[in-house]
Amino acid sequence: MGEIVLRSDLHETLEKDAEREARSVNEIVNEVIERYLHERQLAQLDAEIAAFEKLHPELRQKHLGEWVAVHEQKLVDHDNDRAALYKRVRAAYGRTAVLIRQVTERPDNEIWIRTPSTGKVEQ
Repeated sequence: MGEIVLRSDLHETLEKDAEREARSVNEIVNEVIERYLHERQLAQLDAEIAAFEKLHPELRQKHLGEWVAVHEQKLVDHDNDRAALYKRVRAAYGRTAVLIRQVTERPDNEIWIRTPSTGKVEQ
């Protein structure tokens, strides 16, 4: 990957803020980028939830009671065992946001996601 170059006005402002906060410019830039990536992943999960709801009638017919993984608005895997599904999803997609959810009668029940930042499953 190539070097990231900030505009001079941004760099100057960051240097002043970093000095005032007794931090490095790199710390501030990394914090801002981490926040930006987190917000993008949340937006991606919102899209996956919408896709799950759209796919729900078909999922209910074929996978009722199973856990499914939705990525890029498509069903990418399913299993009766949530932990086994989670392990496969993590191996296949790494830190990418993937919705993991159990197919129930209604599409708006409890949601389980693998958080990209920690890799842990949250409820």
